[in-house]
Amino acid sequence: MSRETQDRPGPGCYAGAVDQLQRAIKSDFSLRVIAAVTTGLVAEASARHALRGVEVVALGRALTAGCLLTTLTKHGSERLRIEVRSSGPLRGLLVDARGDGSVRGCLQRHLGGEEQAALSAGSGRLAVAPALGSHGSLIITRDVGLEQRYQGSVEVVSGEVDRDLEHYLNTSEQLPSVLACEVMLDHHGNVARAAGLLCQTFPGGDTEELDALRTTLAAGTLADLLRQDRSCADIIGFALGGEAFDDMGSSPLHFRCNCGPDRARSILSTLGAEDIESLAGEQQQTEVRCEYCGLVYTLSADELRVLAADIRRERS
Repeated sequence: MSRETQDRPGPGCYAGAVDQLQRAIKSDFSLRVIAAVTTGLVAEASARHALRGVEVVALGRALTAGCLLTTLTKHGSERLRIEVRSSGPLRGLLVDARGDGSVRGCLQRHLGGEEQAALSAGSGRLAVAPALGSHGSLIITRDVGLEQRYQGSVEVVSGEVDRDLEHYLNTSEQLPSVLACEVMLDHHGNVARAAGLLCQTFPGGDTEELDALRTTLAAGTLADLLRQDRSCADIIGFALGGEAFDDMGSSPLHFRCNCGPDRARSILSTLGAEDIESLAGEQQQTEVRCEYCGLVYTLSADELRVLAADIRRERS
């Protein structure tokens, strides 16, 4: 089996940027704040999927949110899946984030040239709702190492992926939260900066500070902050209005997919031995493309026949 790939930036690095997540607690123990700088992984995902304009922003904000939300535990095995099923031209998106700092994701559909130009126009914070759609469902699946996974869902209320995820946290998980994610593009349409923040009260805490921060973010202040390079500490300081906080540790982030030749064979195996043999007789090569990272795995007709024989052997 062969694998088609291209030269990519190193994990978590892009044009000198190093992606990172930092946890903090306000010194008076009233708020928990998590900040993430995700420029590199958003740029890598965009390159892998050949995204442009509003496509980059929609997926980039979702990837950043995935990194922020995979912080309930400090275990690398923690896993979170974000699925948006929506009414807009993009049809939705998928994000798979893990506690070890790895994340991957994809859009359900790419935009055509005219759609892209129309939906990427405008000034200020780029709205992704016209591309994602303002109707649909948001489904979150959490795996924190227990016997059963937790799944919750809410209706899409705005079409802005970070705001809809904030709505999910406040209503489904009932965690008073403010979530904001941003992707800044340069004049060529490439990723210039990407980052996000999650701020939550502790159980029984006062939500007044969260309400004030939500109002501030609604004015596009995170985008204004990211007009220059910022560290996670800068973003935490911004969220807390310059008040003191205790650093609870940081960790690297990176785009990473766990696909591979075995996974490609497994996908083809679902067709059954007869259909696989039919494919082998119709074409010399069969391609399997990973929807999460864009890598293409190519199997020859002979490899397909071997796979069909293996399936029959296992079922005999």
